[in-house]
Amino acid sequence: MRGLNLMILESLKVINFRVFKGTHELSLAPKPRDGQQPPIILFGGLNGAGKTTTLTAIRLALYGRQSLGLGTTIKSYHQFLADSLHSSKSTRIKANNAAVELVFSYANLGVISNYHVKRSWTITENKVTESLKISQDGRSINNLNYEQAQGFLNELIPIGVSDLFFFDGEKIAQLAEDTEGNALGESFKKLIGLDVIEKLISDINIFIRKQNKQQLSDTIKSKINILEQTLKTKEQAIDAEQVNYESIKICVIHASKQIDQLTNNLNAQGGAWAESREEEIKKFSSYNATKDILQAQLRESISGNFPFSIAPDFVNHCLKQLVMEEQSKQNKNIAKTLSKHIYSLEKRLLTVVEKPVFDSIKKEMDSEFSELLTPQGSDNIIHDVSQSLHKKIASTTLDAINHQQPKANELAEEINTLMKNIDSAGINIARAPEQDLLSQRLKELNDAQEVKSELAIQLSQQKEKIKDYLRKAIDTVRDLDKLHNQFIDSDESNRALDYAHKAKSALTEFSKRVAVNKIKNVESEFIQSFKNLSRKYDININAKIDPHTFSVTLLNDFGNEIPKESLSAGERQIYAIAMLDALAKTSGRKLPIIIDTPLGRLDSKHRKKLVENYFPSASHQVIILSTDTEIGKTYLASLDEHISHKIMLDYDFSNGSSHIESGYFWKTSEVAV
Repeated sequence: MRGLNLMILESLKVINFRVFKGTHELSLAPKPRDGQQPPIILFGGLNGAGKTTTLTAIRLALYGRQSLGLGTTIKSYHQFLADSLHSSKSTRIKANNAAVELVFSYANLGVISNYHVKRSWTITENKVTESLKISQDGRSINNLNYEQAQGFLNELIPIGVSDLFFFDGEKIAQLAEDTEGNALGESFKKLIGLDVIEKLISDINIFIRKQNKQQLSDTIKSKINILEQTLKTKEQAIDAEQVNYESIKICVIHASKQIDQLTNNLNAQGGAWAESREEEIKKFSSYNATKDILQAQLRESISGNFPFSIAPDFVNHCLKQLVMEEQSKQNKNIAKTLSKHIYSLEKRLLTVVEKPVFDSIKKEMDSEFSELLTPQGSDNIIHDVSQSLHKKIASTTLDAINHQQPKANELAEEINTLMKNIDSAGINIARAPEQDLLSQRLKELNDAQEVKSELAIQLSQQKEKIKDYLRKAIDTVRDLDKLHNQFIDSDESNRALDYAHKAKSALTEFSKRVAVNKIKNVESEFIQSFKNLSRKYDININAKIDPHTFSVTLLNDFGNEIPKESLSAGERQIYAIAMLDALAKTSGRKLPIIIDTPLGRLDSKHRKKLVENYFPSASHQVIILSTDTEIGKTYLASLDEHISHKIMLDYDFSNGSSHIESGYFWKTSEVAV
């Protein structure tokens, strides 16, 4: 028994589901490692390898049609199931059956039970037949029909709560860019059951209007009938537009899947290189042109005095020799001049002094000037160059050593770097097939991207349509309430009507109080979560949530409002994750966290914060579905001690199916799957 009030995802099995051909089973439960229980299960996979498929399979197993959205029709859901059947790449034939199976343990009132959920479907003559089977502690729960079985799962783990624990980059972005509180309001209502209360209040309003109609005049009844018919028309329009919205949404999902598949196929045929082939050719030409210029400069440089720099020790020795010879010649000239002067002086002395005195003076002069008259090194002159030539030699050789050699080295280094770039560009060009070989693949990919863009526009337009109908429906309801309230006489109200008003009032007041109390909890949890994610690097941020609109106002330490627009994209993402974390903690549930492509929109600074401060402590079980560019080698090393095991999803282009391996993108010591 792992503990109380915990949900643990034990394993997931997928059969012929989307990119998975045949049966594949994933071990999801954290495993002991070195005496510890690290919480993270790290999935690695490139785009299209099955990361999103894994999250989709878990949600589909638990929630079926509701996993696509609460307004999804049976028709749209069955189309999704049909499209999710694995299609063979070689034969283009789809499987006619598929299944997702989820095994998990869950504590209820302190008692831990093990559940096995199997959702399977088959297609016969374009008709989808779905089956849902649930077993608890090894015993099948057979007394439930499909709707009851789905209701059982919904009560066990409400979908509104799981949305706070199982999410992807799109959910984070939705909260990050939510300026009016719509996304937060939806999550918050599901969290505390306000959506159920609102439905009850709506039902009571319908009852009150029906009761009031019996006491009103025919004129007022006629007006009410018209408004009710208008409201009914608006509601039908909303339902119809919601169906269209969900259908388009599913088409967007399929378009994204098709783009991933086409991208993978394109990359398998060298498409990734083909995209940059022309650019690489331009680089190749530019590098070669620059190389020619630098080589010409280098040739010019080494054709001058550069050779002297090749033997600097020899040059220094020669320069020293020339200096010595120059000094020796100067000393020799001095001795010659001095000797002439001494001879002239001696001749004059002989005429004015006696011979003994002259001899004494001559002896002193010979002793005094002996070194000058017999200079050393006069016999070691080898080169015997002139002083001007000596200066020219010194200038030439020193310029070669001090200036020309560094310049030549710099040119050689630049040429060496260019040669590497030329080789790299040449390899990339060689890798890329000719453009015409990939033109069809590129056209298919471009067409698919255009389709997705068009669908995204349609989805946005459809959303605005629904909003417009909702606004008109709300206005109609207000007009109805005004008519009823205007003609209600409490003394004439019957007991049922009186109870209905009291119930409505009580529910309205209850929802307000619950919202206010829960909002305080969310605000408190948000502050802690945001501080934990931002640590000391960012300013402290407090959040105030409007209990009516659920819009969030961010405040600094001084109580001044911080406009969301002033936050960077990375800071808004951190805000969104902190808000999701706060909502999850406020829910009182301890569910696993599943995050699909969590870092795609974050810069390196905020990625580091999330990796170090969120993933290791987000929950008792954290399933991360990542590409190699999100959790790279550096982040992998940071997370290593918190990772239970790693699972690699690898797409095999030869058979168009993903398979499961133990490990991650780089070879490391692994725990078996």
